[in-house]
Amino acid sequence: MSSANPGTLSPRAVVGEVAAAYRAHWLFLIAAAIVVLLPQALADGFLDHLEFHRVRNAGDVAILAAVPFTVVINLFGQAFYAGLAAAAVIEWRAHRPLPNLRALLRSVPLGRLVLLDLVLTLGTAIGLLLVIIPGLIWLAYFSLAPAIVKVEHAGVWDSLRRSRDLVRGNFWRVLGVVVGTIALTEIIVSAIAAPFDGDVTVTVVNLAADGLLQPVEGLVIVVVALEVLRLRGELPEQAELARAIGDEG
Repeated sequence: MSSANPGTLSPRAVVGEVAAAYRAHWLFLIAAAIVVLLPQALADGFLDHLEFHRVRNAGDVAILAAVPFTVVINLFGQAFYAGLAAAAVIEWRAHRPLPNLRALLRSVPLGRLVLLDLVLTLGTAIGLLLVIIPGLIWLAYFSLAPAIVKVEHAGVWDSLRRSRDLVRGNFWRVLGVVVGTIALTEIIVSAIAAPFDGDVTVTVVNLAADGLLQPVEGLVIVVVALEVLRLRGELPEQAELARAIGDEG
């Protein structure tokens, strides 16, 4: 049962746990982030400056066809990474190494996470177009949904409703911690890449910066979700959390 007064989220505790989980699994998290982000980094580096007034040859057709393909690959990658971040936090809490990659692959609900990622991205984009504020509110209320899918085996719409319910009572702190982290990491990546020129160079720099910072975004979402569940007295037992990431102990 949820508590009528679930308590207040502590940003300091979130930062400490994220830092500890990052230190424990940094090599795995960075390597996985680079693999996941590679298609999008290539797309950003080589397709960003292209302009099409009309399709003139087979090369133009191939480039246009590659755009939705990279979007799909990126959605799958981001969905998979949400599962990896959850595994890193859960196993760090239990003071155990990550389960093998095959177990992690089997445990990630890719279909639900891909659809959820698409809904979150579209909702945020539309909200940001509406004078920015609605997009930030949307992201604050629903940003915990990927962690809920993983931890509670919820469906897409159930995880969105669950995220909204969990955020209530801690809206401003979730806005500051989760949305603030996402915004800050994006700003840092852009600032790092700004002095560089050339598609190849910018792609490499973006990939390196994103690889270092993407784990922070994923870990923050998972840690905040677990902490809010704990405050409400609804955090699953460690054994149940371990099964959620494919670790049978």
